[in-house]
Amino acid sequence: VDIDPQAVEAAADNARRNGVDIAFTVPDRAPAGQHDVVVANILTNPLKALMPLLASQVRPGGRIVLSGILDAQADEVMAIYAAHFAMRRAGGDEGWALLTGVRK
Repeated sequence: VDIDPQAVEAAADNARRNGVDIAFTVPDRAPAGQHDVVVANILTNPLKALMPLLASQVRPGGRIVLSGILDAQADEVMAIYAAHFAMRRAGGDEGWALLTGVRK
């Protein structure tokens, strides 16, 4: 889900070119219910504010993947998401952290 229709179109086109079966959409057309995987690549403050919404979209046992987080802010984000997920650092690059979690 992205608020920018051009970003949605570009992501869908890239997925098709790479043989990836995935759906992209704008927020008002997002599918209802819970999903196996939810990915969010946005900055720390929106990730913190959106935690209740993002958590509600992940089925029990499903995964969340969070990026766009500065290394120095990763522990704070993990602590916020820990209420609903078993969180861990999955990697990082040039001062940015990649976090993943499994829904409790």
